Amino acid sequence: MVIQDSSIYASSPDYNVGHPTTQAIAKGVQLLRPGIAKESSTSMHARRLEPSDIEFFKSYGYLIKRGVLATETDAISQANELFWDSVPKQALRRDDPQSWLDDPASHWEEADHARVGSLVGTNWKMRSRGIRGIGTESCLVAGLANHPKMLKLASAFLAAPVRPVHRARGIYGVFPMRDEAHDRLFPHGDYMASQLSAMVLLGDVGPNCGGFTLWPGSHHRMHLCWDRVSGSVITGERAETYPAMRDQLLKDTEPVEFTGRAGDVIFWHPRVIHSAGVNRSGDSAEPMVRLIAPIDYQRAGETYLDDLEFGPGPKYQWWVDTRNVQEDVASAPDNIWFGWSFK
Repeated sequence: MVIQDSSIYASSPDYNVGHPTTQAIAKGVQLLRPGIAKESSTSMHARRLEPSDIEFFKSYGYLIKRGVLATETDAISQANELFWDSVPKQALRRDDPQSWLDDPASHWEEADHARVGSLVGTNWKMRSRGIRGIGTESCLVAGLANHPKMLKLASAFLAAPVRPVHRARGIYGVFPMRDEAHDRLFPHGDYMASQLSAMVLLGDVGPNCGGFTLWPGSHHRMHLCWDRVSGSVITGERAETYPAMRDQLLKDTEPVEFTGRAGDVIFWHPRVIHSAGVNRSGDSAEPMVRLIAPIDYQRAGETYLDDLEFGPGPKYQWWVDTRNVQEDVASAPDNIWFGWSFK
């Protein structure tokens, strides 16, 4: 499996490439091919966290909840329409799979990256700046992120009411490819100060169709690489420890991909190493575009701080709704679950 280089950062002025999480993966690191994500025995219980869910999340760093938003067909349909309506010059057409396979990134001009988000290779992170930018639409915020079921589950994780979400990160699409020689995964950690993250499927996603991919258990190994439990800062010796720990993890841990149906949700620990999946449906009878809505949560009533050097803040990582908090504590071997509903 090929590793994508750090050009995704270099191509965007929205990232500060000096952050330790953006350091290139060492040459010679070979990724294991992803399997399908395991599930808790109670993943079908969409309205609550069961003890088995908690133990699963603690071990693996993620939890799939099936059908949480399956009934929100209007919001999901509107999100799909938003995605296709935002394609520059309508060069990629919803009802014309052939248009997805002909180098989709070639249709983006310089201004399009700021207007609708960058498309790098086959991965489109559809978002834009501003209080009414892409990611702030009602279908994403009210219909999905702030849906009562989502807020109830997020609060159950974090042992407190959660701050209402003002924007999702946008919509992330992965277009299909035909040539396996161009497979790309980009394993990375986010420096966005979230206390809990989620991905909502906006369409059905089968195996090898670009499903959100993560490295199970990586939250445990990466925890001490960060200055604070949920903050976005890495300094001192940790700046060298982080890439070394990440690269070792990639060598010895099999990643897994999230498959399912529209309205399924995966909650994940923000320290988990993850990547957009590889969409190999281009050679199938039914090519598909994987669409997902990324959402971040944090506890309400804390003291929120912009990080003006790296983000999240007005300059970098502006699409992330969560912020560093003054109440956060320094990372220690025994406090990975500081602020959670479980220890």
